[in-house]
Amino acid sequence: MPASSLNEQLEQASLACLQRAAPLLRERARKQPQVEIRCDLRGKAAGQLRRYQDGRLVIRYNLAIARLQPQAFIDETVPHEVAHLLVWLLHGRKARAHGPEWQSMMRYLGIEQPQRCHQFEMPQGNTRRQRRWAYRCDCSEHQISTVRHNRMQRGQSYNCRSCGGLLRPSPSQG
Repeated sequence: MPASSLNEQLEQASLACLQRAAPLLRERARKQPQVEIRCDLRGKAAGQLRRYQDGRLVIRYNLAIARLQPQAFIDETVPHEVAHLLVWLLHGRKARAHGPEWQSMMRYLGIEQPQRCHQFEMPQGNTRRQRRWAYRCDCSEHQISTVRHNRMQRGQSYNCRSCGGLLRPSPSQG
């Protein structure tokens, strides 16, 4: 299936899901949102909702995964991401990402068994792994993601969930 055709199908399916939820939005006096649909997501995630500070809403899809199983992707991932958007519109930040509100919204959109993670076949060569950094606390060594490592380099601090000790670079890290 050509990428542009699949892009269009993902956009149309997303808008159809939003339209299906229009009565819920009207009930709660919420406007139908303007959502940008992109097919530029990479890695292992099938989809992602982004809410920007300027008010823009963007749903991103992973086209490489979608190409391998287009109909299942449309049937599962599109409602998953649209449900995140709708839960945010109706419940705000207090709702957990895959909590009861999201599960209920998934059922409303026709998904009887809401799943947090996808089970899609992954494209070959899509095994990009993030580097991990060794940090220590008072009780053990931890492997920290590059994002968290960079934040710590800029002055943000993190504490161990077990002992409460401050995480600091491990001597083995150099």
